[in-house]
Parts: sequence; C-alpha cells; structure tokens
Amino acid sequence: MLGTYEHKFFLPKGSQVFVPSVLGRRAGVAVHAEVRRRWRPPHYFYHLRPGGHVAALRGHLHNRCFATLDISCFFDSITRARIHRALRSIGIGHDRAWEIAQESTVEKTLRRRDFSLPYGFIQSPVLASLALDRSAFGRVMKTIARSNHTRVNCYVDDIILSGIEEQAVEDSRLALVAAARRSGFVLNESKSQRPSSAITAFNIMLSNGDLVVTEERMYAFEDAILSSGHVSAAAIIAYVHSINRNQAEELVEIARGSPDAEVRDLAATYC
Repeated sequence: MLGTYEHKFFLPKGSQVFVPSVLGRRAGVAVHAEVRRRWRPPHYFYHLRPGGHVAALRGHLHNRCFATLDISCFFDSITRARIHRALRSIGIGHDRAWEIAQESTVEKTLRRRDFSLPYGFIQSPVLASLALDRSAFGRVMKTIARSNHTRVNCYVDDIILSGIEEQAVEDSRLALVAAARRSGFVLNESKSQRPSSAITAFNIMLSNGDLVVTEERMYAFEDAILSSGHVSAAAIIAYVHSINRNQAEELVEIARGSPDAEVRDLAATYC
C-alpha cells in the first residue's frame, strides 16, 4: 500500500528503520487494536507486557541452568503470506487479512518483491508476535511453557530457557531448534547460548538468584553519566537499580564526580 511510510534510514549495524506516514500511523494503531481484540498474547511474551526484558530475566532467577536462542532477521522473516495466515487463524476474514498484510509490509530490496514487516511501524511488534505464536516454533514454546521441567520466556526475537536440570533445558532447546527449521526461522548461532550455569542477554548476566549488568555496559553507563545531563543520568541509575542495587550505587558514586552540578545533586538524593 502506497504512502504508509515517509522515509527510511539505516542503523549503524545495517538494519533499516521505516518511519510511518500519518496515514501509516493511523493504520498501524487500528491494526494493533484489531489484533489485540481477537488475540491474547501468551504470558511468556514479555515484550508485550510490563517490565520488559528485565522482568523476563527475573522470571528465571530461581533456576540453575540457562540457555538462549536468537532468531536472525526476525522481522524480515515475517512475510505477507505469513501475516495473512496468522490473521486468518484468529478469525479475521480473507480480504481484511490480506489488506492488513499489504499495508503492514514494505519491499526492503527494490525489485526483489521481498515484502516483510519493517522496524518502525506501530503494528509490527504485535503482528510479528502473532505470526510467531501461530507457527510451529510458537506451538513448541507453548508446550514447553505448560511443562514442569523448563521455563521459557520470549522478548521479540530472543528466547530464554531455564530449568533445574540441564538435560531438560537441552531437550527444550533442541525441540525449538527443530521447530525453527519447520517454521522457516533462521537461528543466529553466534548469539544463541547452550545450557550453562550463567548466560548473558540484553547486556545482563543471568545466573541462579543473580542479575548483573555486564562490565562493558557498565563502562558505557559510567561514561554516559559523566557526559550527559541529570535526566539521562537519573534514567541510567534507575534502570541499573532495577537490575542490581550494588551496581546502581557504583553509578551514584560516579555521578558525584560529574562536571554537571545537577548530576552531582542527583547523586546526593541517593544518600
């Protein structure tokens, strides 16, 4: 559908972001509402519930073994045909489902006819989630979630598994790997992690009873606090506090040395 986006730009890592037009935003809001009226996302889809990725990780703290899977080029794999099938599965008629599929996808490579969900559209997250849920991959996630052996959480294209027994986690991981092949999803091996006593996801290390922001991300936060204003500094400290209180206190100490008086005043409020 013409006129759904105004322009596009590339992120540093190469992903395209499409900025929706006024018409595209209106259509996106309507599609999002229409899908949510007919479909309740699984409780383990944390990108569609409060708390986000931190809450997703906290849900695994009681376990001892962890693994992750990463779906490569997730939005690119959500094609018009896949969207159409998913919408039909929740009772949306053929014509309306195809209309939504058309207005919600873009051609990412000219003359390739590779229409798929773009980053930037309002409806993209809910349509991608619905398509994932209604795939073979989603059905296996649902089976795992109903079991007593492995916990599964999903945050967009990142899947986190955990359990008490390593074999149970590995069995669930292998079941998802097989389901990904059946669903046409490509897993990113370099970003996926096999069962271990600790994993890193979203720049946070998860282990039994503990969440810790990685050293690299902490260094970036320290630099940001020293070079940004008090609003950004407050947001960084609050975010880290939601993960690890001790690390938040380390950032408060950094803030006390900021050249910005408002940032130093902010640090004083944490005393």
